Amino acid sequence: MDQIKLSRTLVAGASYYAGVGGIAPDGSITQAQLTVQMASAYNDAMQGVRETTYYNTSIMLGDQADLALDNMSLAIDALVDATATFATVGAVAEMAAEADTPQEQLDLREVASITGDITEADVEEYNIALSDVEVYAQEAAGFLAASNNVEITSATDNWAESNSISIASYSSVTYDATTDLLLMDFYNQNTGQWGGVAFEGFMQGEYKTAEDIYNTGLAYGG
Repeated sequence: MDQIKLSRTLVAGASYYAGVGGIAPDGSITQAQLTVQMASAYNDAMQGVRETTYYNTSIMLGDQADLALDNMSLAIDALVDATATFATVGAVAEMAAEADTPQEQLDLREVASITGDITEADVEEYNIALSDVEVYAQEAAGFLAASNNVEITSATDNWAESNSISIASYSSVTYDATTDLLLMDFYNQNTGQWGGVAFEGFMQGEYKTAEDIYNTGLAYGG
């Protein structure tokens, strides 16, 4: 969705300027908000794609990857909001380290008096947002890797065809990175029964280390 892509760009820009004292004007970020009409049009378009004969497992998993990326973008927005409090506290701590004169110490005391403490709610909001980013990042990567795995896509397409099941009739698609388990559930409109396909351990070659994540974050995010 164009709005979601726009939100990532605007959040990145606002995040940068927020860290160097650049104030974003009203509407510069919220212009990426969605309307009910946009969501409805997107859903209609997606349903049209699902109902076409060429909709297959690879496309379905790619759609799930896009959805996870959209959710990750929203989680990042929540994380940016959650870190605002910590940024303020960090600024006060920096002032404290540099407050050498009596006047600077008085100024620091005044700033500290209006700066709130970090609450349990602040910590919980931050931790939840960070956890959501991790989960959605894992899901997006898992779905994308699976969409490019011919063994997975071909087996699922063949299974669906042999059971007269449309890939577009999926009811849920989940990926758990802890167990490397991909589950796809479908509804057979002809028989009125549910069926599912599971793949475990197929994405092991795509796993990165914590060091990989950290070093890449330094390279691309600072």
